[in-house]
Amino acid sequence: MQRPDTFSPQAGFVLTKAGHLSDFDEKVAISLYQPLIGPIAMALYLSLWQEVKDRALVTDRRLQLWLLDLLDIDIDQLFNARVKLEAVGLLRTYTQVDSLGRYYAYELYAPVAPDAFFKDDLLGLLLYDKVGEKRYDELVGQFSLKPVRRPEWQEITASFLDVFRFDHDLSKEPPAVVAAKSDMTQKEATRPRLGTGGGYDWALVKAMLANSNIQAGQLATHQEALYQIAGFYGIQPPDFARLISRATDVMTGKINLSQLRRLAEQGYTRAQPHAQPTTTTAPPKVASADEALLQKAKSMPPRQFLTAAKQAKNVRMYPANNELRAVQQLSERNVFDAPTINILIDYILRTNDSINQALLDAIANSWLKANVNSPEAALKQISDFEKQKASGQKRRQGSAKGPRQEKLPDWAQAGYKPKKETISETDKKILAEQMKKWKELNEQGGKTDGGHA
Repeated sequence: MQRPDTFSPQAGFVLTKAGHLSDFDEKVAISLYQPLIGPIAMALYLSLWQEVKDRALVTDRRLQLWLLDLLDIDIDQLFNARVKLEAVGLLRTYTQVDSLGRYYAYELYAPVAPDAFFKDDLLGLLLYDKVGEKRYDELVGQFSLKPVRRPEWQEITASFLDVFRFDHDLSKEPPAVVAAKSDMTQKEATRPRLGTGGGYDWALVKAMLANSNIQAGQLATHQEALYQIAGFYGIQPPDFARLISRATDVMTGKINLSQLRRLAEQGYTRAQPHAQPTTTTAPPKVASADEALLQKAKSMPPRQFLTAAKQAKNVRMYPANNELRAVQQLSERNVFDAPTINILIDYILRTNDSINQALLDAIANSWLKANVNSPEAALKQISDFEKQKASGQKRRQGSAKGPRQEKLPDWAQAGYKPKKETISETDKKILAEQMKKWKELNEQGGKTDGGHA
């Protein structure tokens, strides 16, 4: 998510709590939630719990700059940490502008109980994905309760009224007790929220399931997960109602989400015709290849887009089970909408024949870091990355030096001619006198030799 400009260090904040945080809750948060949200978000969460007061006053606010100094982070890191806490249900945020300026109210929530965490489709699956099977099993064992109870045991536990007696009528509660009940109201721990599909025709789904054995409230309980399945496969309400009915346990009336996913995948696979080479008419011209890709990404659910992208490489290709799981898990995290996921699928399959879980997660995280939140932003991120990569290659090529060439001395150059040096007039006179003396000495020597002969 992209940080809004209004979320600044100079904005104020106040703290309130929806419940209490016990030592055990803190252990659950660190062991189960920290692998999902990271150390910065967990440090923020625990720091806010240390600072929250019993009574929150709007006028008793601090600047968010205080949090930045406390945690030694910047405003973008604070925003990312905040939304991660919100996503997993540990925090709710409200905002208001008054005479003192904009401020945020942070409402703190305790973690869900470990059993609820592991039963949650989103939290449990994301933890498994983050820590791996071995560590996941260790955490399950760490928080599992195995009560010792034998069939032959007879319970003799005393009840409350077996032990305690009241001096007054229990039907007439003292005012202080009545007031305490309202003051002690504690909100339930929240869970992560997916889109509920406000535009999906849930009324039609409910009407078609009216005569089935589905338990009352099951649609509302699982609406977020149901919407994710319908969106991933592009299932229309009438077909979806039939799938839900088939995935409902006949004894308990509860929806089996795992069975529903399998049925959705089987139904999609059967609905696709066997791949055969066909001639197709040319699509209408658009301004650019990116616009054509956007049109496809916005018109198909991820499951259909994945198949189309594979068959665009070769009509006989198909998505493998591990590819389906990888894309579906990304869809369930609710970090990108369906068109953005489709752009990501296309980007990976441009240079790869299949989708690898590690590569998918790596690119998804880099996009999240860059605040990509739409298919248009995804295309821009791809373009910027490709330009940056090309620029880096040019710099590396430009910096590569050829073999060193030594400069030849003047005398070794072709056509070298020695410089003509000029003699001054003084030097000429000195030279003439020396030549004259040399000639005189030479003549005297010649006469001496002749006398001896």
